[in-house]
Parts: sequence; structure tokens; C-alpha cells
Amino acid sequence: MHNPKLEAIKQGTLMKRFIASPLMAEALAVREALLQAKALHLSNICLKSDDHVLIKVLSSKQIPMEFYEINLDIENLSSSFTFISFTYVPRSLNSTADVLAKSALHLNF
Repeated sequence: MHNPKLEAIKQGTLMKRFIASPLMAEALAVREALLQAKALHLSNICLKSDDHVLIKVLSSKQIPMEFYEINLDIENLSSSFTFISFTYVPRSLNSTADVLAKSALHLNF
């Protein structure tokens, strides 16, 4: 997480085992980020991801069945913020998140 000046506020990884799909892993990361943002009492959130499928799902009303419950959590958490957006960012422009994700993957195996 970073502020409007692009200064890091918080970063980290979350270890989970037996996640059904990459989409679910990304969705769990979004939920965790929203929980952290809420705990920090942030009111305006722009969540960026290099997973265009996730961004499409979060922005639409056509939710895959495997994603239904986590999407409800994300929707409920989203209502806590004054402003929230979900934006696709190419991996090449999101190197910090990519490094954290890869390190978590290596620690998980």
C-alpha cells in the first residue's frame, strides 16, 4: 500500500495452503488488502492488480461460482470506503507486488 505521494504505507504477504486457483489467491490478497486498509482507517482506495481477470470479475456482476463467497466479503469491505476503484496494472509496472508474490510462492513450497 502506498499513499498519494507513492510512499509505502504497508506491504507484506499472506501464506495460505490449498488455494483452488490463481484467481482465488488474488481474490484473497484483495480481501486482505481491504482488511488492512480498513484497519488503517483509510477512506479512499485504489486497488491495483496485474491480474486482468480479477479486475474484470471485481468490476462486473458476473461472478464465477468458486469466487462467490470471497466476492461477497470484498463487496462488504468495499462499502467501508468513501472511494474505491479496482485497476489493472501491467506486471512490469507493479514490480514491488510481483516480487512479494514470488517470494511468498517460494516460501509456500
